[in-house]
Amino acid sequence: MTVNARNGLLKLSSRWHNEAVVNPKEILILNLMPTKEATEWQFLQRLRETGIDCTVTFLYPATHRFRHADGQKIKQHYVCLDQIRKRCFDGLIITGAPVECLPFEAVDYWDEFKQIVKWAHSHVKSIIYECWAAQAGLWNDFGLPKQKIDHKIFGVYQGIACNRQSPLLKDLATIKIPQSRHTEVQVPKKLPNGLQVLVANQTIDPLIYQADHGRSIYITGHPEYSADTLGNEYRRDQQKGLTIQPPKNYYIDQKCHDIDYSWRQPGILLYRNWLNGLAG
Repeated sequence: MTVNARNGLLKLSSRWHNEAVVNPKEILILNLMPTKEATEWQFLQRLRETGIDCTVTFLYPATHRFRHADGQKIKQHYVCLDQIRKRCFDGLIITGAPVECLPFEAVDYWDEFKQIVKWAHSHVKSIIYECWAAQAGLWNDFGLPKQKIDHKIFGVYQGIACNRQSPLLKDLATIKIPQSRHTEVQVPKKLPNGLQVLVANQTIDPLIYQADHGRSIYITGHPEYSADTLGNEYRRDQQKGLTIQPPKNYYIDQKCHDIDYSWRQPGILLYRNWLNGLAG
């Protein structure tokens, strides 16, 4: 079983090698992260670990104003919505983005984000929104606002399945998901019609929501993260002189050396269940 990249920076640099596949799932990934290559690797690797053949196409928002030299390279080696508008995909994943403290409408590609979501509802079987995208999707689809919090939600958080009958949570009574954010969803006492919490946590807002019978899945963290991602972020913030605590439930030892890669297997199961649900 393998995962192939139709495009992207890893394919360009020959750091990801494609193999022959038969009837793969066609997955589209809107990569909004600034660390494009690392994010490509995380998703390609996690999808490969599911054991289900996939072909991945990387998408970028054409209206985004790139502030670094790789912008032109991304435009050349990613696709934009106009290039795939007539195509259909099995699944769409929308990544997080470092714009969480901005109002949604202040993000330069906000209108295009909404266009992509609207297009996806008729061209994609299921959408996974992650981190900022989950908050953006919940605002766009249900009007649930986000709010800034006085401390960074940073670490690996365990959630409990609220709906054990959901195909997405097969073999997942509990799940651990890395989190790194300064905002949270303002959850009303009564959820809007059509929206349900799939995975809850006792100390932070829910980890996973679902709508439209699994066609829309909102994950407030990053199941795709590699083992060292949170550690790299922790050291980066330290080097910037920011006040930052070690990520919760991440290191095995107090010296912050050994990592408890506890979310890997739950993440594989989560994506595998999602891919299996894209049949038909």
